[in-house]
Amino acid sequence: MKHVNGKAATLVVAALIAAESAFAAGNVRAALVENVIPKMPYTGHISLLTVAKAMGPATGALGVTSVTLTNFDSAPQQVFLFQPVYGSGGTSCDGPILGGGAPSMTVYVQPFSTLHLTYPSPLAFGADGHACVAAQVTTVLHGGSVAVDVNGFVN
Repeated sequence: MKHVNGKAATLVVAALIAAESAFAAGNVRAALVENVIPKMPYTGHISLLTVAKAMGPATGALGVTSVTLTNFDSAPQQVFLFQPVYGSGGTSCDGPILGGGAPSMTVYVQPFSTLHLTYPSPLAFGADGHACVAAQVTTVLHGGSVAVDVNGFVN
């Protein structure tokens, strides 16, 4: 009888340890998830004619979840969105833009229209230390008025 009870006690202790380990693992996982969820929402706006402009928090990592482009012109507009590259000493998103890097894309916005792009997996800006998004109207011979709105989160 004592031998059977000893096995039963061992099984009960093992079950309690396993339950506590699962609980601890759940707490660790919850703590990691809480640290990964972005805590600072970001919304930015720029108005473009032909010169490249940038926006962003300048520091941290910017995860862009949506971009809205509005063309106020009577002609279609081609817009280039990109990670700006700044010269040495540039510390904010309003410095002179020397070039562009990834992520980047070119979009085409119809006349008097709005184009809304969503990214369930955010586009990450800030790999070079500048959490900035830049845009430029690149329509040949007919640079028009385009508004760019960006939504996302900063880590």
